[in-house]
Amino acid sequence: MKRILSIIILLVVLFILSETNPGRSEYVDWVNHEAMDQSSNIIQKGMLSVAGKSVFDMATTHKNYFLFSIYKTDFSDIGLEKVTSIGIFNQFIPISKSE
Repeated sequence: MKRILSIIILLVVLFILSETNPGRSEYVDWVNHEAMDQSSNIIQKGMLSVAGKSVFDMATTHKNYFLFSIYKTDFSDIGLEKVTSIGIFNQFIPISKSE
């Protein structure tokens, strides 16, 4: 009985993880919002609100592992940092930043 209950709990957790794995569009929205929050210049905020999503979308790679996703946004070409984030439970967690 304990074994069946353990298997059911495991299947429920796996189902929840797969259903709450955020997609690329949610990540682009999140990273754009984070960039706007970190910007103190009104001109930068205006530029991000107009073209930020398309810029972030072009600079982002996405690997879907069914239960979670890894997103890498690379701005090293323009002198900014690379950001790697994990998407899980409809949340994004930055796991590394490098220059």
